[in-house]
Parts: sequence; structure tokens; C-alpha cells
Amino acid sequence: MVAVGVIGLGQMGGPITEHLLTDHDVTVFDLDRSAVDRLAADGATPAETAADAVAGVDVVFLSLPTPDIVEAVVEETATAFDSGSVLVDLSTSTPSTTGRVAELLADHDVDVLGAPVSGGPSGAEAGTLSVMVGGDEAVYEATLPIFESFASDVFHVGDQPGHGHAVKLLNNYLSFAGFLATSEAVALGRSAGLDGETLVDVFSAGSGRNSATEQKFPEYVLPEAYDMGFSLELMEKDIRLFQEFAEANDASALLGGVVRNLVGYARAQQGGDADMTRAYEFVERQMTRR
Repeated sequence: MVAVGVIGLGQMGGPITEHLLTDHDVTVFDLDRSAVDRLAADGATPAETAADAVAGVDVVFLSLPTPDIVEAVVEETATAFDSGSVLVDLSTSTPSTTGRVAELLADHDVDVLGAPVSGGPSGAEAGTLSVMVGGDEAVYEATLPIFESFASDVFHVGDQPGHGHAVKLLNNYLSFAGFLATSEAVALGRSAGLDGETLVDVFSAGSGRNSATEQKFPEYVLPEAYDMGFSLELMEKDIRLFQEFAEANDASALLGGVVRNLVGYARAQQGGDADMTRAYEFVERQMTRR
């Protein structure tokens, strides 16, 4: 049985840890002690500090809100890692941050895999996440069985730890652009007297199919539930990271800039804590403001 540490027990890290507990000894840490206590009640070992969560374990998972927090936690805990252990960063971070983390931990004989996930809180709860893993292939192969405890699709996308986070940023961009485009199509169709549910069914059966037509609209927008569990604040943060990634590669992501602006406007109107699916309401209002 592999000894695992998890730092970050939020909407993603919490459910992922529940799956890890099925087959592994898991030590957990979060600044929110209630999250630690909940998982301790399910069999996890609570840690008093982040350093306690990484000491004496084989694999450490991070699931944290921002790249800055990832880097700060690694700097704080670097000397506590066991030689020969592995750090897996599940957070939505940047390739450059992951590269710096890998360089720092290499001095302590710790391998790093950048392994962000896709599938949202519902995928984390169901154990059906997709994982995009960057890093040494041998290290990836050794940790693959652990990934499979909470993911249905695991991809090795490149030999550099930052490659996983690069793919994640590209994937998020496609997801956000698809959602906004679907929002505009549905809002325009409705304004012309068409039925929204019928539109989404047709799009999903045709070439307009995407994750918005297949899941976000049927489950969260059309029923007006707006409770996917991913905020507009996080959406704006992720599209900003995509733009920064493009700039770091001397690339001009034209449509990415449009998406970022629209997400920023939606957040300003709806509030950062609002569910990202409420961006549809923003798009619909713009459609009728003539």
C-alpha cells in the first residue's frame, strides 16, 4: 500500500482524497480544519502542518487554488520531502511555475509530475476525472495506478513537468470558448422564438457538439440550477493563465483575448462567487440590450 499525502481538500482535493482512501494510507492537510476533520473521520491521518503531510510518504498530491500558492507551499515544505518521493501537482497552474517547482525539488531528490485534472467537482466525486500528466515517463508509469483510483482517463502528454499544465490551459480555453459560443447561440435562438432545449439537443447531435451542449446546458443552464461548482472568479483566473501562457510563448491568442474580456465582464456583473454557468445570463442580457 502506497503512503500518500494530500495538501488542499477543497471541491476537487476532497473528493479525490476520498477515492485515494480506498486503497492507500493518506495523510491530509488543509488550512480549513473542518475539511481535515471530515476526511479524518473517513480514515485519513490528519497533519498539523503542510510539512507534516509530505514527510514520510511516497507520493504527495497538491490541489491548490493558484500557482502562487503552489510555489509557496513547495518552498515551505521542500526540506520535509523524503528522498525518492514524488510530488504530483493536480492544481491548475502554469508550465513556468511547475518548472521552477521541479528545479527546486530536484535538489532534494524528489520527482515532479504536473498533472492537472478536468471534469469538475462532479467528476472528482464520481472518480471519472481526466488527468493530463507531464513528467518523466518512468515516474508516470509508476504512479499510474494511483491516478486510476480517481480518474477514468489518464494521458501522458510530455516529458517535462510543465507539459501537463500547458495542455490543461489549452483545454480550459476550449471549454470556456465553447460555453460562451453556445450561450450566444442559444440566447439568439431563444430571442428568435426557438426552444432552448431543442436547440441544445440539435447541437449535441450535430457538428456543434461540445461539453456545454452535452453537459453544462442540460444540467445547469436550461434547468436554471447554475450550480456546477466552478466560480466565475476561477474561470477568469484560468483564462488569464491561458493568456499569460500565450504571451510567454510569444504568441497572440486573438480569440483568447475576446474570451478573457467576456469572462471579465460576466464576473463584474454576476459577481466572482457566481457559478461560471451564470455567464449565460450575462450573454443573454447583452443579446437583448439593443
